[in-house]
Amino acid sequence: MKGKADRNIRRLVSGLWTVFEICCRQNMKMNVLVINCGSSSLKYQLINSDSEAVLAKGLCERIGIDGRLVYQKTGCDKEITEAAMPTHKEAIQMVLDALTNDKTGAIGSLKEVNAVGHRVVHGGEKFAKSVVITDEVISAVEECNDLAPLHNPANLIGIRVCSELMPGVPQVAVFDTAFHQTMPAKAYLYGLPIEYYKNYKVRRYGFHGTSHSFVSKRAVEFLGLDKDNSKVIVCHLGNGSSISAVVNGKCVDTTMGLTPLEGVVMGTRWPAQPFLRYGLRMASRPRVYNLFLSFCPSLEGRGRGNFCLVFS
Repeated sequence: MKGKADRNIRRLVSGLWTVFEICCRQNMKMNVLVINCGSSSLKYQLINSDSEAVLAKGLCERIGIDGRLVYQKTGCDKEITEAAMPTHKEAIQMVLDALTNDKTGAIGSLKEVNAVGHRVVHGGEKFAKSVVITDEVISAVEECNDLAPLHNPANLIGIRVCSELMPGVPQVAVFDTAFHQTMPAKAYLYGLPIEYYKNYKVRRYGFHGTSHSFVSKRAVEFLGLDKDNSKVIVCHLGNGSSISAVVNGKCVDTTMGLTPLEGVVMGTRWPAQPFLRYGLRMASRPRVYNLFLSFCPSLEGRGRGNFCLVFS
């Protein structure tokens, strides 16, 4: 369970300060269940907000097919269970059962889970930061489904299932796109007729936001720079890669655009601006651009990492 999954979850945790700040103000110590819910898989970690220690972690694979749960309590051996997972509800229930297992569970009961954090891929222009999930937030995320048809619906399934299985436990949505919402219009608008933006919301959104946010902040801290007087270039490298320019802690430009296909050459993707322009020329009515929005290879690569170039 080491490597890419751990790093992605850790960056997601960096977006959960909405919950962490609440518990600090109330002098609470919390266990936060972090979930990254995909269409047929689910990654999770249980983290103590006071020490930031990972209490347990794992993943569910082949949801809707035959099902496989990987669970590992910190300090213990990895456990693998082959079991049917017809839907995400059964998968999350198995995760909760493993966390509270009498022999190797990380907690005694679900009462020790104080909050749940969800990775949500696309928040459109609606979300510029992590938010506590309400019915209104769920509706707003649904309105962004056309912008991420392969990911947002799966993210919402995880949110709804957790609400059903853990009623009353606060949940937070952490968006891949939120960090890039500080970009000025000159950075996020394409050289296209403005009607594409006004009518279809075609613009540069950027992705990997949790990574860019975490790495830019950590670089400033590590180098002892003044956050309000800093310039950082963040390179998120892997089979999916993106670069962002961060000035005084805020993103001012990024390479990915309307979709994660755009930007630098990647292991399983190529710069897609010509593809985008062609698709837009062919789009004669709303939502037609979903045809090429959906074209996003799902292959995962190895060796993802980050580095920063800092200019004083």
